[in-house]
Amino acid sequence: MQNKYVGDIGDFVKLALLRKLSPNYRLGLIWWLVADEQNKGDGRHVKYFEGNRSAHWRSLDMNLFDGLRTIVMQQRRHIGALESAHFLPNCLFVSEPIPLPLNVSERMGSREAWIGRARDLLKECNLLFLDPDNGLEPIRFRPNTKGGIKAVTFRDLECLQNEKRILIVYHHQTRHKGGHIDEIEFHASRLRGRGFARVDALRAAPYSPRLFYILNSDKLIRERARAFAASWSDCVTWHPDSLIGDD
Repeated sequence: MQNKYVGDIGDFVKLALLRKLSPNYRLGLIWWLVADEQNKGDGRHVKYFEGNRSAHWRSLDMNLFDGLRTIVMQQRRHIGALESAHFLPNCLFVSEPIPLPLNVSERMGSREAWIGRARDLLKECNLLFLDPDNGLEPIRFRPNTKGGIKAVTFRDLECLQNEKRILIVYHHQTRHKGGHIDEIEFHASRLRGRGFARVDALRAAPYSPRLFYILNSDKLIRERARAFAASWSDCVTWHPDSLIGDD
């Protein structure tokens, strides 16, 4: 997550999804905050506030739409603005940026300490959302590189996982060799191999496609995820675990 993304179409989908899924759960959100990159045009997708489709987007979640539009118009694009707007009532946030020491040998230790602090802060939460800049760690991942802080690692997941908790992990889709739909199952298989008994996913594709992996979901979360996909059917699809199926 970068502050410059605040209020873009990805934020709208993400927050609308959490508003749909989280009632009756204790939600925790880890921003996975990294410094804004100045040499890229990411975060520019705020045109959904304007034009012919703005009324459609607003109809999906009026209060969220209006609140995000105000944040963008007032140039308050910072995660603090999202937290203070109370879009997610009773949510606990981890806003501490991921540390990136100049000394490469210190990076693993500082990251593990950071995720440990997040785990301790969110110990009472039974629903966690992980919001990395890129998503799940790729094959041949190098955690000590500068770009390594932009991914959720399997070690991070193992630290946060427990039998009473549902995890939701953001993943920005890539140029996967088999295509975007194949990529869903590719990472689902990797996650099952790391001990997650059930791996469902929502795919959202306004502008650029992104996945929300829902790990060890219960029936209520699946019902809500399915309903969210139905109400956002022009840009969101529901992908229940291919080995277990829908229920």
